[in-house]
Amino acid sequence: MFRNSIRTRLMALVLLASVIPSGISVTFSYLYTKQSVTEQSVKQNTKLLTLGEGNLSSYFNGMNQRALSLYSGINVPSSFYTSLLTAKDPDDLPAGTAAPDTRAIISTQMYNLFLSDQNTFQIHLYVRAAKQSNLLLGGLFRRESDKYAPPAVPGGTYRPFIEVTHMDHQYGMKSRFPNLKSGTVPVFSAHFPLYRAPSSDVLADLSIDFRLSELEGISKSMYNSDTERLYVLNERGEALFASDPNWIGKQVTAGWSRLPGGRESGHFTWDKDGFEGIVLYRHIDAPLFKGNIIKLVPYEDLYADARVITRFNTGIGVLFLILGGIVAVVISIGFTRPIKKLISFTQKVQIGQLDAHMDADREDEFGLLTRKITGMTRTINDLIVKEYKLELANKTNQLKALQAQVNPHFLYNALQSIASLSLRYNAPKVYDLIYSLGSMMRYSMNTERTQVPLRDELEHVQNYVILQTERFGEDNLQLDIDTDEAALDIVVPKMILQPIVENIFKHGFEDGVRGALITISCTLDEQDRLILAVKDNGKGMPRGRLEEITASLEHSGKAEYEEIGLYNVLARLRLQLSGETQLLLNSEEGQGVTVTLVIPLGS
Repeated sequence: MFRNSIRTRLMALVLLASVIPSGISVTFSYLYTKQSVTEQSVKQNTKLLTLGEGNLSSYFNGMNQRALSLYSGINVPSSFYTSLLTAKDPDDLPAGTAAPDTRAIISTQMYNLFLSDQNTFQIHLYVRAAKQSNLLLGGLFRRESDKYAPPAVPGGTYRPFIEVTHMDHQYGMKSRFPNLKSGTVPVFSAHFPLYRAPSSDVLADLSIDFRLSELEGISKSMYNSDTERLYVLNERGEALFASDPNWIGKQVTAGWSRLPGGRESGHFTWDKDGFEGIVLYRHIDAPLFKGNIIKLVPYEDLYADARVITRFNTGIGVLFLILGGIVAVVISIGFTRPIKKLISFTQKVQIGQLDAHMDADREDEFGLLTRKITGMTRTINDLIVKEYKLELANKTNQLKALQAQVNPHFLYNALQSIASLSLRYNAPKVYDLIYSLGSMMRYSMNTERTQVPLRDELEHVQNYVILQTERFGEDNLQLDIDTDEAALDIVVPKMILQPIVENIFKHGFEDGVRGALITISCTLDEQDRLILAVKDNGKGMPRGRLEEITASLEHSGKAEYEEIGLYNVLARLRLQLSGETQLLLNSEEGQGVTVTLVIPLGS
């Protein structure tokens, strides 16, 4: 049959002539080119980041060495370091005694330090004993007496460190410099404590602000500014340098910035936060700066050459496909005549001539179709008989449904009998549990009431928690209900609170119920809205998971198993009460989850 099939001939011709060869060629060439380009790019970028990390470390080490040079005159009288050692608080000097004038020594040392690096913007030195700020900016020196607070040190231990890029400021100095307006130049600062050797007492706080010229030069050598992105982040994720100027000096919170631990360098793929591509990283561990270099290489740039080759191969495939289609059309014309005969036969069948007949001497699809239609006319009577059988089965199902309605009444009566027997044997606790179970069954299995007063829904939740309390113990589970009296008579759909409370036991206390507190509040706000809030003190959930659930609640086709109960509650409220109903989730890890239903009553 398949050997004589028209469809088989056409499909085989088109596929063999164009689609299969071109498809295989395009697929394999694209995959090979993509893999080759990826491996080459990773290898090349790894070398660039290694070289860049070395340059940055050397740059930071040079800053540290220049700062250490200030200790060179440790035993030399009238040296810079000696002036720091002998500095006195002016308030503690005896009357009539003047503090030694160290202005020339300090300004000279700061000026020499200023000239040692062409990227130095300004230098600030605060002498703690003398409560004295010294600032060198643009070759101008200023000195003031004030109380200067050194910047917070990452990790809490006072050590040399680099403060990420920020706009320049004059460290609280009141004196102004002519033609030099602060807050206009982006700089990063290196902060050094100068110690009383060999102790850990701090004599002075040195801060050097650097322009970004050399830092940008080193960073730009590691990436292509047209397509790629580069970030130099400290341990807290703050940007010392970023290819996007809007990120400089800010906290980078994108998911790709959370790098795997325990590795000096590596790479991984990423397709979130508005970026799709490869993320490469390398750790920096310099005396002044500890952090990471992160480079983002987008797929769009990485696979540009692969796409060009793929388009070229696809064009060839389309050309062969067109040629194959022309050939298929020419061949199909030879098979159009039998179609007219088949149409005439199907028209007779359509008007009720079930005894119509057509010779089916062909072995292709036309012959097969003719035999199928002829067989169809013979089965119409059989279908009529089956229709009567289906009607009989429907009546049988209705009878079974009536019988099923009797079963709940039997269960209720049986539970009532057991409850009465428990009272007879002085077991009131058993009676309470059986009463709660029976009430829950009667409430949930009563299909005649789809909407109930809110007080009935709260009673159903109380019965559910009573059973759970017996399971986990009164010391480990408590239920607190706070409701406005006016809200109790509001009619709501059944089973809108119990699924939410049940989720708490499934997810909020999946590690064990200990010291659990479930709080339900029912209030009416000024906008005539019913506010139902269910809160627990369970383990909570991460922010990312919370956002996923919130998004899935607005798209029914994307709801997963954990969100089915919440979605059903929201869907029934919007269908039966108000289309403006909202379900809000609020959670922090370790502090539980709050599910809030906001139900407008006026619409």
